[in-house]
Amino acid sequence: MKMDILDIILSIGIPTIVIALIYIGRKLQVLDDVEKTVKSMYERFIKVEERVDTLWKDEVAPAHSPRKLNDYGNRILTESGIKEIINEKKEKLLGLVREKDAKNAYDAERAVLSVVEHLPEHCPDVVERLKAGAYKTGASVATVLLVGGLYLRDLIFSELGFSPEEIDSHGKG
Repeated sequence: MKMDILDIILSIGIPTIVIALIYIGRKLQVLDDVEKTVKSMYERFIKVEERVDTLWKDEVAPAHSPRKLNDYGNRILTESGIKEIINEKKEKLLGLVREKDAKNAYDAERAVLSVVEHLPEHCPDVVERLKAGAYKTGASVATVLLVGGLYLRDLIFSELGFSPEEIDSHGKG
């Protein structure tokens, strides 16, 4: 009699375990497929983000090396107040750029743009002026900071030992 109960348990239990393992295997396969899809979407998103970033920059400074402000960029520079802010904070910003220890013009430009992009963190006292300037010109704060970064680059590049024309002569990496 005990053998009959054991046989019943085994005849029910083993197929149940096999079915459960198949079910779990399929779910793991679905998760693996989802992971591959998410990775692919992430890679495509990064490409799109880079292209949008380039288009946004082209709005105020067309893409040729080195970037130079166009009429719209110059209007933002003068009307937003970023030119005055950069002139006031020049020495502090120059010191922050020097800390990045750029070895070539390309890296120096990236350092300048990065320092100005983070201007609100370095100089919290200018945040309200940045917002007011952005509002006044109809531009975003990020655009005002990009314009300010290009202005600062031209202002301090010789002090860093570079010229804007050198930017493309070094490997971008």
